[in-house]
Amino acid sequence: MQKTILLTGATDGIGLETAKMLVADGHHVLLHGRNPSKLEAAEKALADLPGEGQTESYTADLSHLPDVEALATKVANKHPTLDAGIFTPGSQTPDGDDIRFMVNTIAPCLLTKRLLPKLGKAGRVINLSYAARFFLNSSPIFVCSNHSLRPFRCGGDKNGRV
Repeated sequence: MQKTILLTGATDGIGLETAKMLVADGHHVLLHGRNPSKLEAAEKALADLPGEGQTESYTADLSHLPDVEALATKVANKHPTLDAGIFTPGSQTPDGDDIRFMVNTIAPCLLTKRLLPKLGKAGRVINLSYAARFFLNSSPIFVCSNHSLRPFRCGGDKNGRV
C-alpha cells in the first residue's frame, strides 16, 4: 500500500538514501530541501528508479521558522492525510550549534505540531539527528515551552563557562 511521507533533508546523505528506498518501495515521497538545484537533482535521480513511487518537492530553510510554517501549510493544504514524517538532519553550518538545534530539534517539533492532525491514528513521525554526535557548546539555545521559545544554556554558569 502506497504511503504519503514527508522527508526533510532529502537532497543528499541519509535523506537521499532514505528517499531512494521509499520511492523504490512505491511510496509517494514529499521531498524537502533547502537548495532548489540540489532538490531538483535529487528528484531527477529518484525519477530514474524502477517502481511506482512518486515524488514532489518543497523548498524551505528549516533554520528559519517562517519557512517551517510555510512548509507545514503547503503540505497540509495539498495533502488531506500523511502517513509519516521522516525528519533527517540538515547540513552543518560554520557557526553550528544554534542552527543545528533549530534544524534538528525546533523545526521537526514545529512540523510535527502543525501536521499532527494530518497523520491520523496510524501515522508516525521519525526524527533522525546527527546533532547527538557533537558536544553542544555553552552558547544559548532556545526550547519550546507552552507555545513559546525561551533561552536555555546547556550547562555552565551564567556566562556560559563550563
